[in-house]
Amino acid sequence: MTDIEKTLTIAAPVKKVWAALADPQAIRAWMGDDSTVEVDLKVGGRYRLFGGDTTGAFTEVAPFHTLEYTWCQGEWPADWPDSVVRWELAAAGSATRVRLTHRAFPNKQERDSHDEGWDIYWLGPMKEWLESND
Repeated sequence: MTDIEKTLTIAAPVKKVWAALADPQAIRAWMGDDSTVEVDLKVGGRYRLFGGDTTGAFTEVAPFHTLEYTWCQGEWPADWPDSVVRWELAAAGSATRVRLTHRAFPNKQERDSHDEGWDIYWLGPMKEWLESND
């Protein structure tokens, strides 16, 4: 099964993009006031997003460069393995080049659903917030 790979450039500095991915207050700002956003930003630390429907643990934390974590949807059966999300950030002048990879899906249906979901529920709103809040 193929991975999801998305690359985009966001007109915001790397530190601000990093915050939108890793800081609970910034995540709430672009995602909506969801009081269940929890982030323990360290390898082995856990997170909860989207009302607690998405959970996982951080596997790599390299500030302003790389963030990787496991990803599990609350409705997934217990015997499905977690998938893995990886963010890679690089400065592109005053902007940031973002590469998202999401791999190890339990099935094609989940892969296809997440492919569209990343654009609608994450990348679009995050990019819009970052570029409109200088």
